[in-house]
Amino acid sequence: MRLLAQSQSAWQYQLSCVEALGLRSLIKLFPLTATTYAKITKTDSDPKAAEREKLLNESLAEHREDLRRKAEHLVGGDSLKIRDERYMLTLGLDDREILLQILNDIRVESWRALGQPDDLDLPAHPSASELTQHNLMNLAGYFECELLNLQEPGDPATEH
Repeated sequence: MRLLAQSQSAWQYQLSCVEALGLRSLIKLFPLTATTYAKITKTDSDPKAAEREKLLNESLAEHREDLRRKAEHLVGGDSLKIRDERYMLTLGLDDREILLQILNDIRVESWRALGQPDDLDLPAHPSASELTQHNLMNLAGYFECELLNLQEPGDPATEH
């Protein structure tokens, strides 16, 4: 993945076919975990707590679904186009933030599924689940790093 052009409000990246497939695959997995319900209070002494919790959880679920739809549009719509056996990903400021939020969520949820290890290296004999989570964590991290790359557009150091 290579940053081709950048302005104050837009970024254009070039991706290989493998990178485009990887990014699309990650986005289709979002959200990685089942919806968890937020609790406003640990006690039931407030009679309106249940109502507030319901509203909060509905809002969180709507937000995650909205992020998922927007991200699918980003990697399935006009933002990601093939050109000369390479893909061009064009992102506005809001689109870039959405993509970063989703990639971060996937990376963190994969890390949590691994038991929140301090050592991010793959264990000597990983289970299939550990291998999958480790790969998802690293792939999401790769795209996050590339999207946040601060090198100049077209700099050969950004090519992989």
